[in-house]
Amino acid sequence: MKRGDIATRVRGTLRAVPWNDRRDVYILTNMHAPPVGGNFTDKSGQAIKPRVAEDYNVYMGFVDKLDRMVNSYGIACRTWKWTKELFFHLTDMTILNAFLICKSCGSKMTHKKFREIPVRELIIHSRDENVTASGISRGRPSSTASQLS
Repeated sequence: MKRGDIATRVRGTLRAVPWNDRRDVYILTNMHAPPVGGNFTDKSGQAIKPRVAEDYNVYMGFVDKLDRMVNSYGIACRTWKWTKELFFHLTDMTILNAFLICKSCGSKMTHKKFREIPVRELIIHSRDENVTASGISRGRPSSTASQLS
């Protein structure tokens, strides 16, 4: 596709709109009328955006901001298993949603500080769970304990 080219494919109520500005842009929509295909450039050679691309730029700003916020302190790690990747992403989204709710209630806490709280709680809970009622730690004994015996 050359700069300014628009193509449209329609199946039912779903429309696929490939468009080329500086590079190919692919948009899927079910709320816009399919644009007319062809080449649309102005006199200076700049591509004219289709309406669906303009609407995306106007209304998707918060989604892009949300993605940036999730990735700023994300817990996701690279893994071959898509299920683990999905789990970590959903956990990140859950923590971010809780932060936004807390922020909307007037909290002055930063995003980073908010994310540290559950981590601390999990560490404390894990440490408490590893100590039995008799006070003896479960699991592999430390190397210093075996040297004392």
